[in-house]
Amino acid sequence: MGYNTSFKGELRFKSEATAPQLAVLSAMLGEDLRDHPDWHADRHTAGYIDLELTKDFGGLKWNGGEKTYYLVESVNAIIREMRKAFPTFGLEGQLLAQGESIEDRWFLTIGDDGLARKSEIAIKGQKIRCPHCDEDFTLEETA
Repeated sequence: MGYNTSFKGELRFKSEATAPQLAVLSAMLGEDLRDHPDWHADRHTAGYIDLELTKDFGGLKWNGGEKTYYLVESVNAIIREMRKAFPTFGLEGQLLAQGESIEDRWFLTIGDDGLARKSEIAIKGQKIRCPHCDEDFTLEETA
């Protein structure tokens, strides 16, 4: 079992990635951060790097992994490791995260310091439970 969160959007490379950069990055994708203590990820918030290159090789996107946990830490591990070999490496953009719970929505954004962070989304509207399917919904007020 477990909890599912899906991600939409892309994190784009700040500058066009070179072949050596793509080679190093590709070797990291899909890896379990816990298997790489030299990457200095927090072992309590580390998991698989559930990201893949975009079709145009211009950035990263979620790979559709069924159980994606700790994606902020994964992105930061990529940034830290890539900057060791390529000091100007950077990402920009955001991913929209949606968990199984309707209230579990947030953005993974790249901050001014170049690192990823979780940005909460304020949920507006009235929460209701459907009497037929027992799912929760949020009714937004319209003007």
